[in-house]
Amino acid sequence: MIRDEIKIRSEEGEVFDKKQIALAIRNSTFNDELRCSLLDDGILDKCQGCSLKYICDAIDKLVDNYVDKTTEVVNNFNFD
Repeated sequence: MIRDEIKIRSEEGEVFDKKQIALAIRNSTFNDELRCSLLDDGILDKCQGCSLKYICDAIDKLVDNYVDKTTEVVNNFNFD
């Protein structure tokens, strides 16, 4: 069974699944990308003043850090 939901139900109520959030961020580093639906839908025309800007900026930094930490140079070639 494959679950692709960001919220899961528990006895205490609904909670956010950190695994799904982490997978979404990780998967954006492959052939996907992260975008803002507020900008895409024309609700906002810029990020300045948006209450989510701090979180979005942190996600962008997290993605960059993830790529840096998980990308390994296996060999260098010199064709001189």
